[in-house]
Amino acid sequence: MLNKIVVLILVMFVAFSTVFVADSFAQKPIKGQVVSLNDIVMGGKGKITKEQAVELAEKGSPVVFKSGKKIYFVYNEDGTFAGKKLAKYASNEVVGIVGKTKKINGIEIIIATMIDSM
Repeated sequence: MLNKIVVLILVMFVAFSTVFVADSFAQKPIKGQVVSLNDIVMGGKGKITKEQAVELAEKGSPVVFKSGKKIYFVYNEDGTFAGKKLAKYASNEVVGIVGKTKKINGIEIIIATMIDSM
């Protein structure tokens, strides 16, 4: 009887952990464009080519993600800024980012688990 209870508890644990793991991978991407923060601040639309974005990222200028009217700073899961990774997608009309969003002191942030063209 005790063995059956232990087996039942283990089966329930595996079932619940599978549901939670599947849920974390089932997120829909946030869709938007890779833009230059400097250009937006100066009144422009921020649209840049891949070459421009790579150059800006190499110089340390912020390459950010715009979705609707929100501007997001994108970070990798290890905590590093993802500007150089974003720059590779600057020429794409629509880019999707899967990850967790946060708002820290009024700044929108995405901790990206995946970035891809849509």
